[in-house]
Amino acid sequence: MRIKTIVKVMNFHSLLHVDSARRISEKYIRMESEVSKIIDLIINNRNFILDKLALKVDDMQPELNIYIGSDYAFCGSMNAVVNAAIAEDEDAEKIIVGKKLKRNAPNTALVLTRDGFNDAYEEVEAILVDSLSEMKHSSINVVYNHYYYSGRIGFRRKKIFPIVLSGEAENFYTEDFSVEGQTEELLRALCASFVGYELKIAATNSFAAENIMRQNATTESLKKIEEREAEDSVLEAKQKKQVSFRRVLDSFVKKSFYGGEAVE
Repeated sequence: MRIKTIVKVMNFHSLLHVDSARRISEKYIRMESEVSKIIDLIINNRNFILDKLALKVDDMQPELNIYIGSDYAFCGSMNAVVNAAIAEDEDAEKIIVGKKLKRNAPNTALVLTRDGFNDAYEEVEAILVDSLSEMKHSSINVVYNHYYYSGRIGFRRKKIFPIVLSGEAENFYTEDFSVEGQTEELLRALCASFVGYELKIAATNSFAAENIMRQNATTESLKKIEEREAEDSVLEAKQKKQVSFRRVLDSFVKKSFYGGEAVE
């Protein structure tokens, strides 16, 4: 059966990637917390705030949203929730990553395939740097399916800029510091690096979620196909028995009437 062969190939493809993607994702999850604390400490430093050097966004500007989906099949529900978000965010400027996502949405600045995301990241980075240099957007958000662990995958809309002051600020901000030189330029470059880092973490998490979802979907599909094949085998065997029985019956009737003993 051709469909079964295709599903087996997709299942094998997801199995090849799911373990490595999961391990990389879990590594980034551990790193992200520490990196976020460090950038929070720098960007929201009280001396910068008092000196009015902290980066301020204009709430009247549109959002910049990066939507991450998949290039391949067996991820329908995963892409559906991201496509729904694209449809809702009419006014936001958009970067769309993934062949299975809606690619002709209004205000789309860039469209990439998921496979081509890493190779074409310079194009994404240029938009991020331009956004932060000119403060063109009220916020930068990444919209994707997040890998939490093997048994949990969920839709997530994460704000990666502006960097929100930590809820533990009173305990966390124990020391302040000052910087000489082009402080604002340095902060913008630092924010651009952090936003890019957060985006790559989201892409890695999305890839892990995609492969786990595809593995689950293809495994379930293979079970359904095998159940259907078993049912078809039983039906085919039953039909063969019926054909064989009719042949025996026809042979008996012919023998009885034409060559054998008469039937009473």
